[in-house]
Amino acid sequence: MSKKQRNNEINKNQPVWKGTAKILRLLFKKPKILSLSGELPDKAIYVANHAAMFGPLIYNLYLPATVAPWGAWPMLGSWKQRYRYLRDVYFIQKRHKNKFAATLLAFFEAGLSPMFYKGLRVLPSYNDQRFITTLRKSIRMLDNDIGIIIFPENSTEGYMEHLTDFYAGFTELAKFYRKHSGEDIPIYPVYYHPVYKKMVIGFPSYYSDYERRGLTRKQIAKEFCNQVNDLFEQHIKE
Repeated sequence: MSKKQRNNEINKNQPVWKGTAKILRLLFKKPKILSLSGELPDKAIYVANHAAMFGPLIYNLYLPATVAPWGAWPMLGSWKQRYRYLRDVYFIQKRHKNKFAATLLAFFEAGLSPMFYKGLRVLPSYNDQRFITTLRKSIRMLDNDIGIIIFPENSTEGYMEHLTDFYAGFTELAKFYRKHSGEDIPIYPVYYHPVYKKMVIGFPSYYSDYERRGLTRKQIAKEFCNQVNDLFEQHIKE
């Protein structure tokens, strides 16, 4: 990646996207936002539920912090990779659409998604040796005071209101960034509900908090899964 491409990737202003975002805010109503810990820092990791298709967009438009999300790497690939991921994984596996509807939706969205992914600053998330690329791109964002928002829920069977399990990749980012900068950055749990139109941001904690307790990556992920679910149960569902 050239220096110009890297600068565009971390550009906070995003002038073209700002115009698009104004239109999108007319289409998607701002949810009621509750931050339990007050003002949010940009340099942080936000661990959130995906809230089906539009969750990442709502977070970008209304979360009171500048963030870049992790997204499935095929969605940043060729049209064919985007189309196959959208049809086979997103629409059929996760959204439970029939093959005809999934094919039709995937065909159109595969063409439109690059503009939105660029505006949202989506970073490719890998589950193999290329994961180091995800970490390095995330560190570049954090070094420029752009937070990282991650949707670690296990959505194999679809997007659930009550989350069942979290993958632990976000713990590696927290650990990797501390090794890179010496800084233990905060990790915030977040829950957005598209029906209740509410977004709640919980209290932050730090990787070192769990490290001192001797928790494994999987145990840390489970604790954050519980924290995100608690936001729904205590501040949205009620």
